[in-house]
Amino acid sequence: MNLGLELRTGDNTSFEIPVTYNPWTFSDNKKWKHILVQPEFRYWTNEAFAGHFFGLHGHYAFYNVGSLDNPPFTEFMNTHRFQGWLAGAGLSYGYRWNFDHRWGLEATIGVGYTHLSYDKWSCDGCGQGIDSWAGAETKNYFGPTKAGISIIYTIGGSKTPKKSKYRPVYPEQTALTVSFIKPAVEDVKERSSEVGKAYLEFVVDRSEIAPNFRNNAVELQRVQELIRQIASDPDAIITNISITGFASPEGTSDYNMELSQRRAISFKDYIKNFYNLGDNLLTARGAGEDWTTLERLVTRSSLTDKNRILEIIRSTASLDAREKRLMALSEGRTYRQIVNEMYPELRRMECQVHYTVVPFTLEKGKEIFRTKPNNLSLNEMFLIAQSYPPGSAEYKEVFVTAARLFPQSDVANINAAAIALNRKDLSAAAEYLAKVKVRSTAYWNNYGVLLWYKGDKRKAMDCFAKGGTTGKKNATIN
Repeated sequence: MNLGLELRTGDNTSFEIPVTYNPWTFSDNKKWKHILVQPEFRYWTNEAFAGHFFGLHGHYAFYNVGSLDNPPFTEFMNTHRFQGWLAGAGLSYGYRWNFDHRWGLEATIGVGYTHLSYDKWSCDGCGQGIDSWAGAETKNYFGPTKAGISIIYTIGGSKTPKKSKYRPVYPEQTALTVSFIKPAVEDVKERSSEVGKAYLEFVVDRSEIAPNFRNNAVELQRVQELIRQIASDPDAIITNISITGFASPEGTSDYNMELSQRRAISFKDYIKNFYNLGDNLLTARGAGEDWTTLERLVTRSSLTDKNRILEIIRSTASLDAREKRLMALSEGRTYRQIVNEMYPELRRMECQVHYTVVPFTLEKGKEIFRTKPNNLSLNEMFLIAQSYPPGSAEYKEVFVTAARLFPQSDVANINAAAIALNRKDLSAAAEYLAKVKVRSTAYWNNYGVLLWYKGDKRKAMDCFAKGGTTGKKNATIN
């Protein structure tokens, strides 16, 4: 006979007290008499009395067992009787199916440890102990400690599921409302434009800019045009132009550091004189040999010694020793190929223009959005979007553009995710939310909406709870 009582102890926990009792002796004097108590504390992964659970149980029993059939039991258990007690503990797993608010079915299995202490007789009923040491034995057991299928009847409660303060009942609605964040106002709109890389060639061992040397005229024209666009913008004020020079590894690393510095200064002077800029607006520094770019070029190449080259670059700390080891590969053939095909790309300049942008009125901002959207702040873009009807093409375009121009901004990505969710583009919404670093109320609300639309309503409700929302309220969060 098996009977158990289980009580809810929390939203996700319960305590079970099952009792098993068998007082009978069967035909041919077979015995499986016992009384067993096996209390268990359970943690339910969703909510108490539903779905998966994990348990920690203990057990204590008295038993009188013997004359059992062989098979399935052993010959020893067929010819002996055991009477004593046991105690132990274990872990269990189970699942509960609820058919309605009263009836359910539960399956469980557990493993653990049991200590047994018993007297042993050679035959049932003779009462003569066969053990010379006080007629008793002990045994330690590790293995299955419980297994069962139970029919459940719930006493008390109501037909309406209990609301958990941690897991609200699902909102009765088919469309949830996403959250937007109003960006903070930028007091000073600071911007930087990566003008790019200028691959200038120099006369051997010289640092002067030679505009007519090889392909330098084309490279200089490209850089000049990019700087001119910012310098001629009436809404932009240049605050600094930073120049970084790099060198290829021919020669010693100390010499190449000095050479990259001299070439950066030459390029700075060229830009300063060309635009008649003050010296305080330009900075120049040398970065020495550009091994990072060389490693990237080799990785993408099909060089015969590719793996060996990468091993040398990554494992040799001394820059000069790296070059010597590269020169020794394949009797110098590999090094000559690198010098001819890759070293020219290492002799380069990087130029970045830093500037500020004046604030715009709403109407001016709309014009700028069509021509130079990078001059707008996130706050200005938000206000522009709010001037369009929600859901319109213009409304969506502004938020998507903001996320493209400010890819590191949590605000931009959360708002773009809201736009994607409204049009049921779950893949795009997931990509935007994956970039968010600080998980705010708006993040949890929008992530909950994403999970809801994917069909995982229980996890969605967890997200709403974390954000303090229900998925219903439209939040423009300041």
